[in-house]
Amino acid sequence: MSTIISVLLFFLQISLFSSDFDCIVVGTSPFSLFEALYQSHSGKKVLILEESDSCGGAWKWINVCGVMHVDLGCHMMGRDLGLKAFLEEYAGCKTVSMDDPLSPFEETNSPNGWYFSRGCYEFIDHLLQLVAATDIVLLTEHKVDTVTFNRAEKNALIETNKKKFTTDKLIITPMSAFHLTSTSSPRSQSRYFHLYLLIQDASTPKFSYKGGGAVGIARMMNLTHFVDLAHTGRQLIVIQTYSESLLADPEIFLAALKTHHWVDASAYILKAEPYIYETGNFHQGSIAQIGAQGVIEV
Repeated sequence: MSTIISVLLFFLQISLFSSDFDCIVVGTSPFSLFEALYQSHSGKKVLILEESDSCGGAWKWINVCGVMHVDLGCHMMGRDLGLKAFLEEYAGCKTVSMDDPLSPFEETNSPNGWYFSRGCYEFIDHLLQLVAATDIVLLTEHKVDTVTFNRAEKNALIETNKKKFTTDKLIITPMSAFHLTSTSSPRSQSRYFHLYLLIQDASTPKFSYKGGGAVGIARMMNLTHFVDLAHTGRQLIVIQTYSESLLADPEIFLAALKTHHWVDASAYILKAEPYIYETGNFHQGSIAQIGAQGVIEV
C-alpha cells in the first residue's frame, strides 16, 4: 500500500509542477508557423496563440474592395532557389515569376524573384494545412497580455485575454507586443498604412512589385494576377504610404500611376479602401534583463 501511495504522490508532484505545454508560439506569421511545426515534429507539445481571428500576421490575407483573399500589403520572396524548392516540396505551394505571374519563375525573366501563384492566401493556407495535420493546438482571438518568467521552475506563465498557460519555452517574434513582468521595457507599436485601389483598366498589368517610384509611395504591388482579376478589365493595386493622412485622397495616387505609365491613361477608380496594420516592437534586451534566456526565445 505504501508503494502505491508513493507512486501516486510522485505523479501528483509531477502534475503540480509540469507546464501545460512544452512550447508556446506567439503569432501565426510564416516564421511562427514553421517554428511550431519544427517543435511539434521534434516531439514537443505545442500551442500557438494568435490575437486576431485570422492567421498570417503581416502575411495574412484580407477581403478588400469586394475582392477575396487579397495580400495584406506588399511582399517579396526574393530569388533564393533553395527556399523556393523547399516551399514547393514541403508546403506544396505553386510559385511563379513575380514580374510575369502567368509564367514559371526563371532567373532570367524576373528581376523581382518568385512569388506564390495565389499570394499570401496560398502560402498561409498551405502552412495551416500542415499545422492541422499535427497535434498542435491553435487558438485564435487569444491576445497575449502578460508574460511572467518563473526563475525557480524555469518556465513562463502566459496570460491572454481569455486564459492562462504555462510553458517550458516561449517563442516570439521581434514584432510581439506584451508586458514582460519584472522589466522596465515599455510596449511600443508600429503602424503600416495601405491603400487598395480597384481600378477599371483593361490593359495588361504593367508591374507586379515596385519599391517607391513616386511621391508618397513607399512600395506598391499589382495584385491583379494573384487574385484572379486578369481578363476582367479590372486591376487591384495596393500602395504602402508613409502616413495615415496620405490615405485620404486616392486620386493623387491614380494620377501618379498614370504619370509613370503604370496604368492606362483611361483608368479610373472603382473602389478605394485603406487598411492600417498595427504590430508590436519587442525589446529583446528585456529577456536578458531577467535572465530568461533559454525559456523565452525570439
